[in-house]
Amino acid sequence: MEIATDHFATRIGQGGFATVYKGVLRDGLEVAIRKHKIAHPNGYDEKPEMHRLIHLCSMLEHKNLVKVLGYCHENRGVDMSNENTPKEVVGEQFDWSSRFRVIQGITQGLIYLHSHSGKPTIVHLDLKPDNILLDSDMNPKIGDFGLAKVVKDDEINASVRGTLGYMPPEYIVEGVISVKNDVYGFGVTLLETISGMSDSGRDARHQASIEWAWNARNSGEINKLFDPWLCDESQLKEIKRCMEIGLLCTENKPSDRPIMPDVLEMLQGKKKVPTPKQPGYIKRVRAAGRYKRV
Repeated sequence: MEIATDHFATRIGQGGFATVYKGVLRDGLEVAIRKHKIAHPNGYDEKPEMHRLIHLCSMLEHKNLVKVLGYCHENRGVDMSNENTPKEVVGEQFDWSSRFRVIQGITQGLIYLHSHSGKPTIVHLDLKPDNILLDSDMNPKIGDFGLAKVVKDDEINASVRGTLGYMPPEYIVEGVISVKNDVYGFGVTLLETISGMSDSGRDARHQASIEWAWNARNSGEINKLFDPWLCDESQLKEIKRCMEIGLLCTENKPSDRPIMPDVLEMLQGKKKVPTPKQPGYIKRVRAAGRYKRV
């Protein structure tokens, strides 16, 4: 990997647990090399389990997942080689049709990720807008499997790592891991995709997207929140449905969140969206340095 990256000369990304470098293989294929700063952050101390995860990831073939091409293991940790997808973001200028296409692509990618490997299942554990890449055709790809974990059923993980705001309550407080972790991250990402079209959503920088969506939903004036240049009257119904789905995916209890196949049917209007409950919140207990449900 040192040869492919010219001794890690060109940095193209930086995260809390790894740095990403541009590389070129002998056949000319451009790749992204993820160089971990530490051993696998989710506690894979034994090589067989870690190798199994990367092997499963390398077998995943879906248009909405960044392809894992290979890896190199050293005493320090693991370097992963992925296809190099152009980094694009859903900016303010994107209309609703483009955003909705991205939302559906993310949904389909998660359905494949959660179901293709069977049991045990791969959970991404760090789903957020920064880890959604868009290619030149506006096709979304879920990337950065650096925190991914193979789980059988609900598991308890002593090492809680991820991005605050996208991690569900049961993971922050108790370390519980299941596919519902990704459902929660998807819900927040969905709500941020919607709020990015609204002046009030963009201006409320210190207000969580979940709280913004709940207040917008109950205001009775959703029509006034969105720029008519980005969506027309007929699309507002679709936006409202997506807002309900986003709130449902971020329910406080994992049992109240839908699974991703149901989410897709809700997005497509094939399945009724249950009424979401008022959001719960996580509060840090300063003295103990821990979190609790509120």
